[in-house]
Formats: sequence, structure tokens, C-alpha cells
Amino acid sequence: MFTLRDVLDMAIQIERNGEAIYRNALARTDTPELVEMLAWMADEEARHAGYFSEIREKLTQAGENALMDELGKLMLESIVGNRSFSLEDVDFSRVEEVNDLLKIMITFEKDTITFYDLFRTFLTDKSEQACLDGIIADEEQHILKLEECRDKNLACHKIG
Repeated sequence: MFTLRDVLDMAIQIERNGEAIYRNALARTDTPELVEMLAWMADEEARHAGYFSEIREKLTQAGENALMDELGKLMLESIVGNRSFSLEDVDFSRVEEVNDLLKIMITFEKDTITFYDLFRTFLTDKSEQACLDGIIADEEQHILKLEECRDKNLACHKIG
């Protein structure tokens, strides 16, 4: 029994991590097509984080139960499992090929969709469900853009 706040906190962090990844990669390339795509994706992640933050701010603290909150966090961690939403284990300074960076980003986006699909099952508000569906569709578009970039042989380029 985790709280919606727990899930929103994780969603906000996932989006911030994504934005940081794309901004980091942006600073390491001068290939015009990559620069444009990475800047757009970073802005998208920032927009998503803002949406989740707005929902988080609307939540009321009335009637909260600290024990249930703690139990909820443990359940959330077990559900999310070994998915690497933080990407803390990735040493981006060692990523030299665009193709390797694209693989990391595609995996990140797919893991994000998996989390949001799970998250969606806990939303009861139809407008919030619709908004999350839009974010999931955005994340699917991110994957398509990354795959398109990979398939255009931009992946052969070095980074940094």
C-alpha cells in the first residue's frame, strides 16, 4: 500500500534523471541532428517532471499514516525492482560511441514506460489517467526518435 505521493516522487525523479542524461549528452556532441533531438528530449522530460510536481502539490497531507507510508515505500521499491531509473551506475564519461549512449537512453525510456504503466493502474481520476497516457505516448515517441537516430548512422559518431 504505497501512497500516490511515493509514486509521484519517483516519477519526478525519473523525469529529472532523464533530463540530466539528455543535457549531459547534449554537452558532449556537436552533431546538429543529435543536438536538436537531445535538446527537445531534455525539454520534454522537464515538462513531464513539472506535470508530476503539479499533481504532487495538490495532494493533501490530512489523514496520513506514517507506518503505511513507510510500508508503501518498501512495496514500491520491490515492485520497481532492478530497473535502473536513476542511471547512477552508468559512467557517462566512459561512453564514447553515440550508439552506446542511444542504447542507454532507449533502455531508460522503456523502463520509464513500464513504471508509468504500473503507476496508471493506481490513478482513479480520469483526467490524470488521460494526462499520464499522453506522457506514456511521449515516452514512446522518445524511443522512436532514439531508434531513428540510431538507424540514421549517427550512432557511428564519437561523443565528446
